[in-house]
Amino acid sequence: MKKILAAAVLAAAFAAPAFALDLGNAVDSVNSAVKDPNAAAKAAGSAASDRAMQELTQKLKNVQNEHGPIVFKTGKATLDAAKCENTLKAIDGIIKQYPGFRVQIEGHTDNTGSKAKNMKLSQARAEAVVAWLTQHLQTPADRMTPKGFGDTVPVADNHTAEGRAKNRRVDFSVFRQ
Repeated sequence: MKKILAAAVLAAAFAAPAFALDLGNAVDSVNSAVKDPNAAAKAAGSAASDRAMQELTQKLKNVQNEHGPIVFKTGKATLDAAKCENTLKAIDGIIKQYPGFRVQIEGHTDNTGSKAKNMKLSQARAEAVVAWLTQHLQTPADRMTPKGFGDTVPVADNHTAEGRAKNRRVDFSVFRQ
């Protein structure tokens, strides 16, 4: 009986700090709620917005897998719209469907050529996509931002032709308005 009582006292001694810590967190939560009664709703809204942003980014990335890549004339920023019009139309539809978000159109190159030339080419290609969407499909220009990354964000090995082909791409990131 003494062993059981001793074990119970020992367990209580160790549990007390944990219980106090839990109470401390509860008190902090109550204090936060008193200071800002809408904090929980704001946090939930922010989490929902983050999920929507991730889903929209994924939808835009999947468009090229489903409809084909955005294509340019070799070494130029001239969009070959005839080869990728369905892709561009799908992108337009998604952007228009989510008015609370801004889409960054991202141009990327392989590492062939100078870094400065690749940066300029990737920026010009991103701008060409924005211009085409705006001019041909009336995609709201204020909802898109072109950004060139040159060869700084490869997704494949630039030492192989296949890898370089994968690195020459247009990608998307989504932000809140």
